[in-house]
Amino acid sequence: MTDEGLRYYLDLAERFQAERAAGAPAWLRALRQDGIEQLARQGFPTSRNEDWKYTNVSSVSCQSFCPVHTVHEASMEAAVELQRLPGPGPRLVFVDGRFVRELSRLDGLPEGLQVRSLREALEEGAPLEELVGQRARAESSAFTALNVALLEEGAWVDVAPGTVCAEPVQLLFLARGVATLSLASPRVVVRAGANSELTLVESYVGVAPGVSFTNAVTEVVLGDGARVTHLKLQAESEVAFHIGSLHVEQGRDSRFASHVLSLGGALARNEVHALFKDRGGEATLNGLYVGHGTQHLDQWTNLDHAQPDCTSRELYKGVLDDNARGTFHGKVMVRPDAQHTDARQNNRNLLLSETASAEARPQLEILADDVKCAHGATVGRLDEQALFYLRSRGIPRGEAERLLTLAFATEVVSAIPLASLRTQVEELLTQKLPGAKEGRA
Repeated sequence: MTDEGLRYYLDLAERFQAERAAGAPAWLRALRQDGIEQLARQGFPTSRNEDWKYTNVSSVSCQSFCPVHTVHEASMEAAVELQRLPGPGPRLVFVDGRFVRELSRLDGLPEGLQVRSLREALEEGAPLEELVGQRARAESSAFTALNVALLEEGAWVDVAPGTVCAEPVQLLFLARGVATLSLASPRVVVRAGANSELTLVESYVGVAPGVSFTNAVTEVVLGDGARVTHLKLQAESEVAFHIGSLHVEQGRDSRFASHVLSLGGALARNEVHALFKDRGGEATLNGLYVGHGTQHLDQWTNLDHAQPDCTSRELYKGVLDDNARGTFHGKVMVRPDAQHTDARQNNRNLLLSETASAEARPQLEILADDVKCAHGATVGRLDEQALFYLRSRGIPRGEAERLLTLAFATEVVSAIPLASLRTQVEELLTQKLPGAKEGRA
């Protein structure tokens, strides 16, 4: 990261703050200023930073990305139609990071559910001071700091206690990859009240093969007994950049499930941070990353067992072909008072070429003595005996490889609770996997 690059983003954030200072509440101005100061203090990470050891972000930080201010929504209708979830559930649509009401669907919300653009919620004085920036703090990383400094657009989802949302809420982020290097900085804020239920889908999709940068932050707070399923599909252009972090705080006896599917991007990093704030919680983290060409896909998870009697299950799988590189850094922390913790973490990687690579760094830090914890990681290739079996029955090698690779990914894909999203992921996988690579012996 050059000093010129850091200076560019600091100047961008300072201009943003000055232009919006007049109409913003004091707490929001202070939050943005903290983002600017933290970005200046930290700078963008390098390989000397342990959490970014295997991910070089200079390809992002050396380019002059900037927010897009105008969007012509008519040209996006076809893209929205392709990506929308079936059913009458609410949908917020963003194009290059800007909320587009004309493409969104907010009519007929069930009682107890609020879904709004974050910018509109802030302008209308929604009670967000105690939620925005309280879990995803500016000091956690330079990219979170940049998101805080440019905080304006995004989504606000509020589920009242006891409300069961029968339909999923979709947040659809479309990146056009226009001539200008577009920067989207969405902030998603979710509050699920006690004993409520919600399914939230964040879809990040490229509608043209252009360069863009999405720097997304999501904060989710679960009340006691709440149940939240969060699904994230990252399928942007393979020359785009994506940095995303999810920060979750769980109340007593709450249930949280995360499904992260990372398929696009020249460089994409997805972080999941989950904190058990009270006892009896359960968290399930599933992830699948599939790369080819020269893609770099980075997965980073942090499960904080700060309270007793909590359970976590984590399974991340990577499929890497050509010169693609995948990294997994997963940490499970068990605090001194977190007795009766039950934590399992597993990372498996499948390499489809001699030049693909994977790094796996599972970690357990256990400070309690009455726990059940385990972790594991594997990196390997397709089973030659299984390939031989399929080929001996007349199946070409390329098709046999495709079938075995799909079988490897199925464990994660089949866990996706929405059939429509599961089908979409299966179609994207079929396009990305080697299929019948002609010429293979």
